[in-house]
Amino acid sequence: MNILFITHYYEPDSGAAANRLTRLAKQLHMRGHQVTVLTTMPHYPKGIIPESYRHRFVVTENREGIRVIQVWLYTSPTQKVSRRLMSQLSFMITCTLRGLFVQRPDVVLIENQPIFTALAGWIISKFKRVPYLANISDYWPEYLVVAGIAKETSLTYRVFKALANLTQRDAKGIVTLVDEILVKVEARIGKVPVSQVIYNAVDLNEFHPTIDDQPFRTKYNLGDARFITFLGVLGSHIDLETMLQVAAHFNTYRDLKFLFIGTGQQKETLKSRLEDAEFSHCQWIEWIDYSELPSFWSASYLTYWAVHDNPLDQMRFQAKLYEAMASGTPSVIAVKGLMHNILSASQTGVTVSPGDVDGMIQAIDQLLTDDSYYQTISTNARRFAETNYDLQRNVDDYEAILKTIARSPEKTP
Repeated sequence: MNILFITHYYEPDSGAAANRLTRLAKQLHMRGHQVTVLTTMPHYPKGIIPESYRHRFVVTENREGIRVIQVWLYTSPTQKVSRRLMSQLSFMITCTLRGLFVQRPDVVLIENQPIFTALAGWIISKFKRVPYLANISDYWPEYLVVAGIAKETSLTYRVFKALANLTQRDAKGIVTLVDEILVKVEARIGKVPVSQVIYNAVDLNEFHPTIDDQPFRTKYNLGDARFITFLGVLGSHIDLETMLQVAAHFNTYRDLKFLFIGTGQQKETLKSRLEDAEFSHCQWIEWIDYSELPSFWSASYLTYWAVHDNPLDQMRFQAKLYEAMASGTPSVIAVKGLMHNILSASQTGVTVSPGDVDGMIQAIDQLLTDDSYYQTISTNARRFAETNYDLQRNVDDYEAILKTIARSPEKTP
C-alpha cells in the first residue's frame, strides 16, 4: 500500500503522540509499504523551531526510506490557548496547501488531534478521492467542557463538535486507543461500520528491566540514588501541589531523590518551588530525547504523578505507563477510573484517590521498604506489557484495517 500519514506530531518532536506515530510509520515501512508523512516543522514540546528548519516553508527529508514532508507553522513557547490555536490553524493551512500536491496514496491515516489537523486531512482526502482512517487518541470535543474552556451550549463547543463529527463521520474507518473513546465517538455520530480499538504498544526489546541506566545517570550527573520520577507535560490536569507535598515528606530519606522531567503550563511554578530548602532532594530537567527513555525508565525506581479529579482523566490511560510497565517500573498514581481499574486488576501499580497525599506517601513508602512487594509489582508490570502491549500485534491490527479501507488502484480512475 501507498500510505499517507497526516499528523501534527512526528519525530524529531517528542511526546507520546510523536513516538507512537513515528514507530507505526517505521513498522509499516519495514513491512514493505510505501509511507509518506505530512507533518509540522519540529517544534514540540518547547514551541521553538530549530535553527536548521527556521524560515523555510517546506523541508522534505528521506528518513530510513520514509518520505517526511515538514511544513511551516506558527509556534510559540507559551502555553496560552490562543497561541496554541494559532499554531494549529497555521498548520491546517500549510498542511492543506502542500498536501494537495502529494502523490495520490491508496489510503490516508489522519491523526485526529488537534481537530484542525483532522480538517486538513479531510480536505486533502476529499481532493485526492482517497479513503482515510481517523486515528482518534483523545476525547474531543469533550475535553473543552472538562477543561473549562467552553460550555456545551456555547458557540465554541458547537463549532468544534461539528468539525469533529464531520471529519469522523466521513472516515472509512476509525481507530481509538481505548474503548471509552469509541463509545463517545459513536454517541455523537452513530455506529461506525469499520472501527477498532487498538491499544497503544511498546517495543518490548527496546524497553525492558535490564537496560543499562548508567548513560542516563552520567549525562545528568545523577549519582547512584534511587529515583522517584515524573515524566510528562505539566498541564493543568496535573495536581502539582499534591505531588510536591508527597516529595517534601521524603526529604530526609537517605539515597532517595525525586526527578521531575517536564515542561508546560506549570513549569515555572515547579522550578520556583524546587528552590525551597525542603526540596533539596529534587531535580528538574526540562525534557529528554526519546533515545534516552529506555535508560531513564531503568533509572526510575518507581514513577508517580497525581491528576485532578475530573471525568476526562478518569477515562485516560497515560501513554508513559506502557513504557514504565515494559521496564518493570512500578507506578503510584492519584487517579480514579481507567488507570485505577487496570493497575488494580493486574497488580502492576498502586492508585489512590485524587488529592490523597497520605495515601501516596504510604504507597511509596511500602515500595521503598518492602522488597518482596516491590519485586512482585515490577514482575507483574513486565508480564502484563508482554501479554497486552506487544508492538507487532499492534502493527498487525493497523495494517489490517488500512488494507480493509484502502482503494484498489487498478479499479480506481
